[in-house]
Amino acid sequence: MDKEELRQLVFKVLRRDPQTHLNAVEYQVRGLAEDYDRHDALKIQEIIWELLVQGVLAPGKNSLNLNLPFFHVTDYGYDCLESGEVILHDYDRYLHDLEASIDEPLDPTIRTYVHAAQKAFLCGNYLATMSLLADAGSRCVDMVNHLIGKAQDQHSVMGKHPTHAEIGSIHSYLPTLGLSDELREEIALHLRGLENLIAHTRDEDGHPRAVSIGHWTAQSALLGFPQYLRALYRLIAEIRDRSRA
Repeated sequence: MDKEELRQLVFKVLRRDPQTHLNAVEYQVRGLAEDYDRHDALKIQEIIWELLVQGVLAPGKNSLNLNLPFFHVTDYGYDCLESGEVILHDYDRYLHDLEASIDEPLDPTIRTYVHAAQKAFLCGNYLATMSLLADAGSRCVDMVNHLIGKAQDQHSVMGKHPTHAEIGSIHSYLPTLGLSDELREEIALHLRGLENLIAHTRDEDGHPRAVSIGHWTAQSALLGFPQYLRALYRLIAEIRDRSRA
């Protein structure tokens, strides 16, 4: 079976049985799966180890079984499983949902940086998570400003100006597009959200800042980033449509 399918079944098992052990999880997944193969047991073990490293699971089931192969869902793991934020621990689903939320292929540079940001988060490197998301966001801002320059018959070099200045240019351009008030306000809101995300790790001139980033800040950024990206891709589509008219 595909590891992604197995991961979803593991999550399902953990939701209903948060104190368990490896063999029990494998047995329950086997009962839920239609195309289970005996070699899939190794994939399940890989998934469990990943969740242990990421803090979703911890060794031990109770006071009599404190070590592996027994394990339990942590408080953080409960929050993830109940709120849906466990998607951040799903390598494939996060990117799949991100790409499905926009109406055109995701820029490969943005995809690379977002995927790296997710991996950094799962390894506990939260500063790298924020920095990589800032790079991905800046790339999308560059794309928007490049289109604005073309629409205004101006020569535009991507990445020439600090992202803070480029976001200001987008805010100034929004009223000229003739968007509905609701859409314009939605795009402006998510643009400010992206600007705040980038400001965590960069100053107004685009230079890196020496900061400490915590788990919850990085998690919030990863959860919010798809909305920011979706808004900018919607803006890109609107600019293109008006340029063709």
